[in-house]
Amino acid sequence: MLGNSPTKQHTEREEGLYDIWPVPLAKETERKRTISESKREEKSKDRSSKRKKTKHSKSIQHESGQRNKTQSLQSPSHENQSSLDIEVSIIIPSSNKYPLNLLSLFSLENQTFNQAKMEVIFIDDASTDQTAEKLNSYSPPYQFIYIRSKEKLGRAKSRNLGIRLARGSILIFLDAEMITEANFVENHYKSHQSKENMILSGAIHSKALYSCIFPEFSEKQINKIGALTKNNKEINKRFQVFNYPGEELFPLVEKSDITSGSFRGMAFKAYPWFKEITKNFDDDLQGFAFPWMAFLTGNVSIRKAFIVQAGGFDEDFFHYGYEDWELGYRLYQMGADYHVSRAVLTYHQEHPVGESKWQEAVGNFGLFTLKHHDVDVLILGLELSRLTDLLTMNKILIEYKLLVQSNLEQIPQFQEKFLYILETITLMLVVDIRHINILGAAGYGSDDRKALQEDINQIKNLNKYKHLTNFLEKVIIS
Repeated sequence: MLGNSPTKQHTEREEGLYDIWPVPLAKETERKRTISESKREEKSKDRSSKRKKTKHSKSIQHESGQRNKTQSLQSPSHENQSSLDIEVSIIIPSSNKYPLNLLSLFSLENQTFNQAKMEVIFIDDASTDQTAEKLNSYSPPYQFIYIRSKEKLGRAKSRNLGIRLARGSILIFLDAEMITEANFVENHYKSHQSKENMILSGAIHSKALYSCIFPEFSEKQINKIGALTKNNKEINKRFQVFNYPGEELFPLVEKSDITSGSFRGMAFKAYPWFKEITKNFDDDLQGFAFPWMAFLTGNVSIRKAFIVQAGGFDEDFFHYGYEDWELGYRLYQMGADYHVSRAVLTYHQEHPVGESKWQEAVGNFGLFTLKHHDVDVLILGLELSRLTDLLTMNKILIEYKLLVQSNLEQIPQFQEKFLYILETITLMLVVDIRHINILGAAGYGSDDRKALQEDINQIKNLNKYKHLTNFLEKVIIS
């Protein structure tokens, strides 16, 4: 946890896990960013003298004793002006994402938002690449705090550490491989000036971008990259030097491309799952039964007070996936007002994804359903198992809730049966069993199947729940 200024020794420590390197602002006009400089300014009449930049190495250690999650997310009070000046804190966890992470940081140097009022908190989660070496000497125009964890923290704990350190009232969570537009921070900040519980997400509007060629990339990807480079003479010249198959990472995009904006020529529309949402729902997500899905930490902003009130990320989620949706769901239950916007567009730098990510995600989905044993969460198994698509799943949940509210007295045991079917689908996902004979896996005998079919027939007669009954009949014949 930061003390009264970036240069003050921390009074609360975490046992040897972190090295912290806060780097002061580069501009001379920001010399008041440290206590020692402020004291010198009071004694000096000449406020135009330039000071050399210095780099400070600090350590932060785990606090001893037990504290609840909300308390642990509270940052200490800051008395000096530099803390009061910070309005936006950008939290970036990173694990072996060099050089993509450096390009992302370069893009934040070009923000239209007052960089004296923003800080970037970069959590290096035990990376073994060149991240530490390169960021050791990184001195951007914004306040930059680099934290290196010597042991793996995981995604949730890394972000909670960032929340705890953050001095801004507005938090932006950004993935390490996301390149931003120049108005990115300004637009996030403006969106929070009228609503306390607003959450703004830009990840759903993200474009894909090839900034580097990885040895794991397929020939199809290389051909796609080659076609994209034709949009930029300089990048195409670099691509011509590349020999396929490559044995080492090959950089295509450089800092100059970020500054000039020419990197956009390497971007393209991707992510069909996101397209389904943006094509069918407005920016306020009206009619979408899962607005909390917009809480995607690749690019999302929220007031710090609100996320602290929610308790932050659940640190039981150590591996990949669902730690953001789990928090998003809790915030939704607390009254969060979700919006998505193209005004905070980002570009995701494509990189290889390990085969283990699927199993990690499924395992975390199982954990999600254990923590929130609600139909809103359990029903996600339908799309995850490819039993339905996203839009059909949305209609099934809307119809189910309408049925429960208005007609459940006609089929009193249906709610219990439906939840049991969803539980079975989730269990089959987690243990990696194909979704064949779902009712058999649920222990349904012939009499149980007959009773379920009778329920379906009753619901059909109401003429309001076509998607729900179609899904249930699909389960019966699976």
